[in-house]
Amino acid sequence: MGIKDWFGGDKKKAAFRDKIKEAVSDGKLDAHDLKELEKVRKELDLAGAGDDRTVLRREVYNEAVKAVKKDGEVTATDAHELAKIQKFLALRDDQVQTTKWDLARMRTLTEIRHGNLPTVTSANAALRGVQLEPGEEAHYSMSVEVFDQPSTRQADGLHIEWGKPYESDSARMHVLPEAGAKPQGEASVIITNKRLIVKTEGGKTAAIRYGPQAQVFLYGDGIRLERTVGNTLLRFKSRSEETAEIVGELFSALMKREL
Repeated sequence: MGIKDWFGGDKKKAAFRDKIKEAVSDGKLDAHDLKELEKVRKELDLAGAGDDRTVLRREVYNEAVKAVKKDGEVTATDAHELAKIQKFLALRDDQVQTTKWDLARMRTLTEIRHGNLPTVTSANAALRGVQLEPGEEAHYSMSVEVFDQPSTRQADGLHIEWGKPYESDSARMHVLPEAGAKPQGEASVIITNKRLIVKTEGGKTAAIRYGPQAQVFLYGDGIRLERTVGNTLLRFKSRSEETAEIVGELFSALMKREL
């Protein structure tokens, strides 16, 4: 019998569920916790009971995730502990897929803030057909929706300035000025150590080189590239709060280097 068979609607199962929530409330599940939970399960005589209630097991898992994210960081140790809890709860990856993606982004953000920049391998589909310059390294890629916007109507976003540190959460108060914008399809954005590259669905690429003159603006839900006439809006498809933070922290790290 697996853990998935211990969840149900009666009082005994609810009591056991509460015990598990209590055990994982710190985002960890050690040998002592496992021993105590097994003791409780036997005391409640739950052998062979219940149906598989994924929603209840996911609820317990999310309690552990909430505890881990509380301090704003996800370390390698945190990720290992959450994997143990997921296994204990018999939750498949696809049953907690969205949560795991968010955790992965938060883990990336944590690493960037500690000075460890991610890298995009040459095998990544986003880099297919993209010609990198000598010494250029891709650090992050993401999917975006592209819009043409003649006017921001003063919703200019956060200007990413050369040599100026990114202040955590400062992009979240800004929302892309999409009213009246014309959809232009989808694209991949690649952030390298030298440029911000946009690759369209048709395989065409455009790039902005980092420097004091770069006109790049960040929002909680995307990026605005200012053109001579009009603007290009790049809305993050992930819809994750961490995406803007990752972009902001990456730009901060990359735009303070020597030209």
